[in-house]
Amino acid sequence: MVSSTLLGAAFAGLVAAGVMTLFEFPFWKIWGMNGVAEWQTNRVIISKLARINSSRIREPRICWTITLHLWHGIAAGIIFGLLLPVLMPLPAGNLSVLLDALVYSAALWIIFMLAPRRAFESAGEIRISDRSLSVALASHFVYGIFLGLLVPLV
Repeated sequence: MVSSTLLGAAFAGLVAAGVMTLFEFPFWKIWGMNGVAEWQTNRVIISKLARINSSRIREPRICWTITLHLWHGIAAGIIFGLLLPVLMPLPAGNLSVLLDALVYSAALWIIFMLAPRRAFESAGEIRISDRSLSVALASHFVYGIFLGLLVPLV
């Protein structure tokens, strides 16, 4: 029973990350990689794993950045599925799950975008702008909304 619930949470995380990515895509089209903080940080992670200077990763390799973004969404969905019984030990309405998912997505933004901002900037020799962090916060809310709507259904 637990494995099917976690599989459902993983699926909800994937779908929510997919919608989040679609939300971010216009910002990437307008401002390039500098318009979306998640994509910048994923690019730094990929460059470190591949041992390539992040400035040498060309835009066509955006598929790797998006793939890593979707994997993060799956992992975050699974973690949310594991945390949900702790957050809500008694059955509650779908609105409560949605609010928990929104708070969770904001916490993810703080933990993985805002707090390590300077470390990613230093590691990737990039600048993460306030604008791209704002896009990241808005997209995390999109993720939280869809995660909160989907988890009770799966």
